[in-house]
Amino acid sequence: MIGGLQMLRGVAATLVVLFHLQAAAVAEGYDAGLLGWFRGGEVGVDVFFVLSGFVIFHAVEGRRDMGALRFLRQRFWRIVPPYWAVLVLTLLSLAGLCLMRGDWSEWPGFGRIVLSVLLLPLPDHVMAVAWTLAVEGLFYLLFAATYFRGGAAAAIAALAVWSLVTQVWNLLRLPVDPAFGVLLFSGVIEFLFGGLIALAIGRGWRAGAVPALILGAVGLALVVTGHVTFAWGRSWVAGLPSAALVYGLAAGNWRVPARTLVWGEASYLLYLLHLLVFSVAGTLLRMAGIAPYGSTISMLGLGALSIAVSVAATLWLERPYRRWSRGR
Repeated sequence: MIGGLQMLRGVAATLVVLFHLQAAAVAEGYDAGLLGWFRGGEVGVDVFFVLSGFVIFHAVEGRRDMGALRFLRQRFWRIVPPYWAVLVLTLLSLAGLCLMRGDWSEWPGFGRIVLSVLLLPLPDHVMAVAWTLAVEGLFYLLFAATYFRGGAAAAIAALAVWSLVTQVWNLLRLPVDPAFGVLLFSGVIEFLFGGLIALAIGRGWRAGAVPALILGAVGLALVVTGHVTFAWGRSWVAGLPSAALVYGLAAGNWRVPARTLVWGEASYLLYLLHLLVFSVAGTLLRMAGIAPYGSTISMLGLGALSIAVSVAATLWLERPYRRWSRGR
């Protein structure tokens, strides 16, 4: 079960990488070519949210004695320090770019840096992907406040209420102040999907794994390629196929190649690092007279480089860090 879900993490992160590559090509006026098939690749985020809901409920099921503070400490050491490390690298690369250009207009202000360091659920983070970590943080806080007092039923009920508020708000198209955009993100229902799947699997429910896997894969493929758009509601268009895929992999207990486990293990750093790799490598390519998003080959090279850097960082940096942090 864990192997299939670990592989799915690698798939989800790679979809986000390919989405950002084609988006950069379009933004610079180039034809995305083959990567145009991934214009809906941001659904990798939705897969991550369903996976997160599943993993949290599955990992702590029956362990209410762990306590909320211990749970939050574990989540902090797993998520935040690696994010801080990449944030520092991002700021250093921005400073270097500003020095090269002699123009500091793109340097983030003090307020943006502070909200980025604290991972506040507000817009305008230094790292474009950080908003999803802020949503994750809200989920962890809600889970800690409910599960360790009232069990899984309380956590599910709290997630259901949060999801209902966001769904109604978006259905009615009510105006949203940017300060509350993260809090009212409709995709939080995907944590609920993952939690319900974990509870079902924990109670022995494994029927229909193959159909769920097929439906989930086909549904996500239609969204990734742009044949189905978010106009129908992102949390349903992307969330339901993601949930079907997670259930199919968890219930089917499939075997996966060992190499895909490393790919999945590196998914968090890939998610954090890929835009930084694009920026640094893209700057060097431009200095050499090569348009980084001007051809499919150069874009695939950037994608492969980001995966390679993330795998190397996982093996040589994150693994030792996780061994060290377990004692914290």
